[in-house]
Amino acid sequence: MTSFNRIAALVFLIFSIFIFNLYAQQEDDPANPRTWKYFKIYARSEDDSIYITAQDDMGIDPKLESYTIVVNMMDANPQNQFVVLGDEADPSAQRFAWNQLSKKVQDGLVNWTGTNKENMNAKRLDYASVFLDVIRQIKIKEFVAPPKKERTIRSTTAYINPYFQLFGGEKLGIPLKRSIGFTLGFGTKYSAPFESDLVSVGMNIIGVSINYNTTIDNLNTHTFNPETGDNYPWKQYNNIFSPLRAIELTYVIPLGNFLEVGVLSDVKFGKYSTAAFGSPYTFFEKGDSAKPMPNNVLKGTYLNAEFRYPFRMFGSTRSQVYIAYYANETHIGLITRESRLAGAVFDFRTNITLKKIRNFQVLFEIMVSNIGEGFALNSFAFGPAVRLSKTDSGKFGVITAFINARFKLGDFFDEREKK
Repeated sequence: MTSFNRIAALVFLIFSIFIFNLYAQQEDDPANPRTWKYFKIYARSEDDSIYITAQDDMGIDPKLESYTIVVNMMDANPQNQFVVLGDEADPSAQRFAWNQLSKKVQDGLVNWTGTNKENMNAKRLDYASVFLDVIRQIKIKEFVAPPKKERTIRSTTAYINPYFQLFGGEKLGIPLKRSIGFTLGFGTKYSAPFESDLVSVGMNIIGVSINYNTTIDNLNTHTFNPETGDNYPWKQYNNIFSPLRAIELTYVIPLGNFLEVGVLSDVKFGKYSTAAFGSPYTFFEKGDSAKPMPNNVLKGTYLNAEFRYPFRMFGSTRSQVYIAYYANETHIGLITRESRLAGAVFDFRTNITLKKIRNFQVLFEIMVSNIGEGFALNSFAFGPAVRLSKTDSGKFGVITAFINARFKLGDFFDEREKK
């Protein structure tokens, strides 16, 4: 071979590589997840049957409800394409050949376009990326979507909830047989950490919930030292104090899971009242004894109601917006579980309490999940809960700042998804 031929062959090779790379770049469109060659999916078995079949192909037993799968098809040689179950940077993560997955699973993963799919290929950043990168990943069709599980829209099974939260939020609901089961909760659905001293245990029978309520002493109070001042991360005002013993009955109107009515009443123990005592300390706005900081001390009987609408937000497993009248107060809020956005899995809760008995307040709570691997991937979440209202200085500010946590006890029965 002459020198000219060698040079020509080298030029042809370089040109071919350039054209191949240019074609590959054109094929991998950042705006089209179906073209991605290197991607990560935060998978949940309930999202699609391919995430169950994929575990069959990889020999995963027992099956995982949630897991992370990384697909790398960057190499043109199919023998060098692979799949990682878990964190790719973890040397102990399980690796499998791409061709080990069935054609159905391969097509399902490649064509998946949900917000839980993340492009791992290097992307070009611009000056607007710091502001718009997350927004660009939002898909309108997944921002708000209908529920996937029938139980969330049925009045008799709406109580079923695998999430147990330490402070406030929806009660844990464990079914014995669909419409019959038990509930457990700490605080009210609308309360922040250390806002309520309530503990509630109940039973649900075909949409009717019968709850026995009691309290944990000093959960929303603490020993006050006037010399050092009230320097705790939660205040002893704008709280809700529950009766020592109370019965709460609720009923979900049997037209769907959108309207719940109920009654809450303290009960007498012999000749003694079990109404709430309230805070042992009184705080005043700017030290003015004519302006005590309010609490809601529950005594007697209350009629309650809640209008809610279940849906999914950012691919969440459980979400709802609501407006409620509970214990003489009006609440407006949003709860979402396991939402997925820009590679993050999180729970979010916000509640607005309108001014009536207590001062106007706003609760913001976000808990991060997707921390562990395998079974622990979404089994727990934790993060800050902040409550804002008027402080004893007379200004609007933080009255509670603490860490909240929730635990997922697993799904309690399988159910066909609503497509």
